[in-house]
Amino acid sequence: RPPKAMLEVFEQVRERDSQELADQEQQVLWKMREYARNYPNMLPRLLDAVQWWTRDSVSQLYVLLDTWKPVSPDTALELLDIKFPDRHVRAFAVKCLDELDDDRLQLYMMSLVQVLKYEAFSTCELACFLLRRALRNHKIGHMLFWLVRAELGEAHRLHTRFAIILEAYARGVGPYLHSLLKQVDAVERLNQLSILVKKEKEKDSATKKLQSELKNHVDIVQFFESPLDPSAILGTLELEHCKVIGSAKLPLRLIWHNPEPLAEMAEPTHEILFKNGDDLRQDMLTLQVLRIMDSIWKANGYDFGLNAYGCLPMGKNIGMIEVVKRSKTIFEIQCGSGSRRAGAFNIGPQFLNKWIRHHNNESARYLEAVDRFTRSCAGYCVATFVLGIKDRHQDNIMVTEDGRIFHIDFGHFLGHYKKKLGINRDRVPFVLTDNFIYVIAKGKTNFRESHEFKKFQQLCGEAYMILHKHAKLFISLFTMMLCMGIPELQKLEDVNYLRRTLGADMNDEDALAYFQEQLNDAYEGGWTTKTNWFFHSVRHGL
Repeated sequence: RPPKAMLEVFEQVRERDSQELADQEQQVLWKMREYARNYPNMLPRLLDAVQWWTRDSVSQLYVLLDTWKPVSPDTALELLDIKFPDRHVRAFAVKCLDELDDDRLQLYMMSLVQVLKYEAFSTCELACFLLRRALRNHKIGHMLFWLVRAELGEAHRLHTRFAIILEAYARGVGPYLHSLLKQVDAVERLNQLSILVKKEKEKDSATKKLQSELKNHVDIVQFFESPLDPSAILGTLELEHCKVIGSAKLPLRLIWHNPEPLAEMAEPTHEILFKNGDDLRQDMLTLQVLRIMDSIWKANGYDFGLNAYGCLPMGKNIGMIEVVKRSKTIFEIQCGSGSRRAGAFNIGPQFLNKWIRHHNNESARYLEAVDRFTRSCAGYCVATFVLGIKDRHQDNIMVTEDGRIFHIDFGHFLGHYKKKLGINRDRVPFVLTDNFIYVIAKGKTNFRESHEFKKFQQLCGEAYMILHKHAKLFISLFTMMLCMGIPELQKLEDVNYLRRTLGADMNDEDALAYFQEQLNDAYEGGWTTKTNWFFHSVRHGL
């Protein structure tokens, strides 16, 4: 057994994530490399202690790797970061990831495609692994195709690498290639139409132009697999319902009939927003991380009902977003059946609860809707705080008719605030208004002191602590994505925002106290959100 002093250093290092080791710590860790076998997930820290410039040290590491026990997926992902370029180390990481089932692998596909940029050669274990799993599973193959194709739309020196991977998949996928080509043709035509309608000066004339052009090209934009979900078939276009949305980039709202048998009883239509002019990569990353959070919570017995809707960049500033049916923005609910101008002055706490009760008028259904609202609100409070999602207002927070709240439009994250006249508009850690608390408390007048709100606060704390225990995974994921070129994820300081919000350097007790302080600030400072929302309503209601 190693000496006590060395064991103390070892334990300190073992609890740490990717922070740099001191020289003494490196020496102790390397001396204890055989002992470190008992802790497989310490491998990244051991690699920090290797003297890579000496042949002897590297040879000893390779011997260790031959018998090293498999590491967790979290650790395997960390080993694929740019700081570990050695091909033996990366091959070991890929071997460990091959143990993932298809559902879990899908959660990490976006990150794995990005770290192909860190490989020394195009022919590598990671590329072969992704191709093998893609050819074995239809959904993984579909994801790989579109993620790699999107990279071809970005101008970078690794264009040829991604082209080779795309061609290898196309050559191996067989008859499914025809379906993919049909999707590509449809996307190309929609892109051309989106450019065409931008020339129209009025929204109504743009919509008429869109419907006319779609009618002329129905053979191309009908009956193909949805790029957002290969299990969904986009049937005939409902031309009279397709329109141009009157926002800055004039996205196209498209509705297809669902041709599946019995679709009328479940989902009679598929609705998609086609966007040209917006970089959707940050939205896709945020939604993918929300799915990972959701899977971690579910593995721990918590279902927060997150709605991580489909979002897929398909090239330079073009992409598709799933439209969540039977849902409205907070501002639409606030306006009700009246005008947007009148909605600006509907600022009491009751309007959201009234809307949910209206759509769930039976007592049992209303209670179920409130339960869904409470759980989803807790999940999004924690998730938006951890990810530092900012610029939250009534037009990017939505609620479904069955009571689930969810956020859209993730243009600002990792604490990058939107300023007005040099003033930070986001003055609370996350959005938790009286409207939300009133629903959670089932419409009680003393909603802030209610038993339901106290339970909600406890639920938020439990959700946060689960993510706190997985801080290393989220830090690794965002570090890996630095190569993506997202404007608000450019440097390690951006990733360090997560280190703070997840309490990565705190023990459990301190981390929980830290989050509870943020939670208190959120609802005590709800008046600032209310003020922002009022001015947002006035500005957009006129």
